[in-house]
Amino acid sequence: MINMQLLHVLLLLSFLRPVPAEKSTLTITIGNVKARGGTIRVALFKQGQKFPDGAPLQAKVVGDDAKKVSLSVEPGWYAVAVYHDQNNNGQLDKKIFGIPKEPYGFSNNIRPATSAPKFDECKIQVQQNEKEIAIKLL
Repeated sequence: MINMQLLHVLLLLSFLRPVPAEKSTLTITIGNVKARGGTIRVALFKQGQKFPDGAPLQAKVVGDDAKKVSLSVEPGWYAVAVYHDQNNNGQLDKKIFGIPKEPYGFSNNIRPATSAPKFDECKIQVQQNEKEIAIKLL
């Protein structure tokens, strides 16, 4: 026969399990796609990750005619980097001094002057509901 105290402890512990966070939908509207061909590449970074050149938390590749991209995320702080991979080689092509050749953009529509932006400049907060942002490509 099971000990009643043990049963009570087990019941109590079952209530203390962490509840998984509800997923939210982050929808990114991509604007200013001027050329046709290639793909649009979207990278989502969570706070603490190397942004924008590190490995993203999530990445999505869509056709060049996509107007919106949706990602399922937990509530938190994120930053988004997008570029139009016009020649579909899987990388952001750059000119001399590292200046991008292909159209790109960041959350909060940050327009970097001399270097890649910092996470804090591009961060957005996703809460337990839907969030929509717009990014215009340069």
